[in-house]
Amino acid sequence: MHMMIKTISLLTVLASLASTQAYQNCVVPHGGYGIDDAQGLKAILPNCSSDATIVFQEGKNYNISTPVNFGTLKNVEIQVLGNLELPKSIPYVQSLVNATAGGWVDSFGLPWWQQAQYTQPLGGLVNRPHGWSITANSSTVRYMKLRKPIAWSFSLTGNDNHVYGNKIDAAYDINNPGVFPFNTDGYDIKGNNVLFENNWVFNGDDCVAVNSGNNITVRNMVCEGGHGASLSATTGVNNVLFDNMTSINSLYATRFKSGLNSVGNITNVTWSNIHVHNATFPIFATGVYYDQNTNRGRTPGVYPANSTATHIKNFSWINVTGTISDVYTGDGSCTTNPCWYYVANATNTAAITLQLLNGTATNIQIHNVNLKPIDGKGTPNVVCDPTSFTDGTGNLGFKCANGPYIPN
Repeated sequence: MHMMIKTISLLTVLASLASTQAYQNCVVPHGGYGIDDAQGLKAILPNCSSDATIVFQEGKNYNISTPVNFGTLKNVEIQVLGNLELPKSIPYVQSLVNATAGGWVDSFGLPWWQQAQYTQPLGGLVNRPHGWSITANSSTVRYMKLRKPIAWSFSLTGNDNHVYGNKIDAAYDINNPGVFPFNTDGYDIKGNNVLFENNWVFNGDDCVAVNSGNNITVRNMVCEGGHGASLSATTGVNNVLFDNMTSINSLYATRFKSGLNSVGNITNVTWSNIHVHNATFPIFATGVYYDQNTNRGRTPGVYPANSTATHIKNFSWINVTGTISDVYTGDGSCTTNPCWYYVANATNTAAITLQLLNGTATNIQIHNVNLKPIDGKGTPNVVCDPTSFTDGTGNLGFKCANGPYIPN
């Protein structure tokens, strides 16, 4: 893993990246079994804060047992050629979070996923640390490999950034998700002029989620087991492209979500060339997103008549092909009854689901859709209400009515 860094903190991880050439070579000391290598890293930082390359040696397993704040760095590249291993003790890490707010970075998240199955509210284990949170401009993040993250893997805030060639492995047994990786979001993006490409994610939440910003491109990615290529925002997002995305065994392949009673506008968003292999909801948009932790006791899709929602304009889904998961629908994230992803009128062959309030969408286009149930039985269905659209449904691309998918 090679990263051009300005500011970074491990475990709480706040960082800033700058892609410039480094001059001094600083090797992080490796203490061996039982030694907290974070202390050796801290010791070399004062002399390696500018014009330097900080190297975690190949073939070494570094124990990062306490948080590290890199401070402000200038012209520094961090090369993780070895493996970084975080603490395995859940109570120990919880105490750190409560107190402090190449190779693989191994977070040993499996015990956390297991314990979350028995925590009330289910899936909501407290004091779970976030992974990598990077604040950067004009920077590159590449070849980062995260294994078994505890939760919330990677977030990037900033402008003119390029992220590519990275892997997030929160894999679980799709056929028997008795242990589900709750909240293992892959990438959260905030910023302008950002390019994400050629990344791979296997997780239990959003593969990649755009939260705010303009001119963001996400392309050539593989998303397995999670909640797909998402735009998750209430306002302040414009000109987003998801292109050439492959979704495998996912709850959602593509998704727009915004919370009920939000006020704002989002424009010019496209999902194109989407390859779907077994998704419960291949094309999904909701302005009434239901969070099963904050909305417990409420029924998904039931809301007062005067509710409001984000207005979306110029949204397109173009060339979406593949299979609908009509045999084993949903995933292990469901801990409530009814389930948080329940949608009234949706069948087990839901190809297109538009859960939008009256008058909250303009110029929505969905064309060249070829989605079939994976078992070859039945027909693809849609959930659609014509009153959602301020400009009618003439450009929508299919008959807007709950029932079979009928393209125009």
